[in-house]
Amino acid sequence: MTEQTQAEASTGAASATDGERKLEARPIQQPPEPDYDFLDAARLRLFWDGTGRLRATVEGDRSFLDVNVVRCFPQSIPDRFWALTDRSGRVIGVVTDPMNLDETSRTAAIAALARHYFLPVITAIRSLKEEFGAVYFEVETDRGPRAFVAKGVREGIQESEDGEVALADINESRYVIPDWRLLDAKSQKLLNRIL
Repeated sequence: MTEQTQAEASTGAASATDGERKLEARPIQQPPEPDYDFLDAARLRLFWDGTGRLRATVEGDRSFLDVNVVRCFPQSIPDRFWALTDRSGRVIGVVTDPMNLDETSRTAAIAALARHYFLPVITAIRSLKEEFGAVYFEVETDRGPRAFVAKGVREGIQESEDGEVALADINESRYVIPDWRLLDAKSQKLLNRIL
């Protein structure tokens, strides 16, 4: 092996003269940021139709027959940047300041958010049973008693330093305990079995 081919072999590059492909370093191409429409809150009208679907109309422009409302930044700035999506989840547009919506539209959007972010707060755990990798819960919530099944709860449970515990059932409905340390003794003992 010549000095040149030895050097090429040590760097991983092949010479074009020996019939091998020369390796090239290329930057990774990132997909472009989506180009969202920012909707003018003063021209946007949201309302519920007779079938329970949320409709949206941008005055003088277009209408959408079945939309959902989601928060772009639900943790950090929940009252700003609400996105309208179609039923497939595709973003139609973003309202930067929803407080500029007219009262009817804002009320409709808040109701849609409540549907989307339905999050019962667990106030007590009545029973907890583990069986074949599933955990069966019977709980009291701020919306009444609930029974649900969670799979892989140890992997799917989220606990924060301030004592908040969030978990999801097999249907991906979410539940939250704002501070597990404030639960009654029985609830804490049951919860400790899976934490």
